[in-house]
Amino acid sequence: MALSLGDLSMEEILASANLGNGCSVHIATLSRQTIVDSGAEHLGFSGYFVFEANDTPGGKGISVLGKASSFEAALRLIDIWGRRPAVRS
Repeated sequence: MALSLGDLSMEEILASANLGNGCSVHIATLSRQTIVDSGAEHLGFSGYFVFEANDTPGGKGISVLGKASSFEAALRLIDIWGRRPAVRS
């Protein structure tokens, strides 16, 4: 379920990566309501979530892709992102 970016409440953003074409991926904590609204309550309400944000006119919203198993796992994902080639918009 996509959630409007205007409704998004990110508590603590650890990392963001621009994917191009109005899309980005983030690792952040999310508010309880944002998690519920995105249909990801089965993942729990604490920790760091990996989600895609779409800012294109027809697709504004977020989609929770998963959850890092720990703070250290979230930091490791950030390290891995740092090794990927940049995507041009």
